[in-house]
Amino acid sequence: MANTISKTSNQRKTKFTPNMDNFKVSLSYEGLSLKKSSEGKTIAELKRKYAR
Repeated sequence: MANTISKTSNQRKTKFTPNMDNFKVSLSYEGLSLKKSSEGKTIAELKRKYAR
């Protein structure tokens, strides 16, 4: 039983990244929108740009 516990704890968890179209819809519900300069970028690129 110890082997199964160690295997699950060693597995890498994947982070959720939303689809860009879904992200835009979500922003519109909140009354926000993307700038024209950020239009063609991926979510990962936008996170790097606006990281604090």
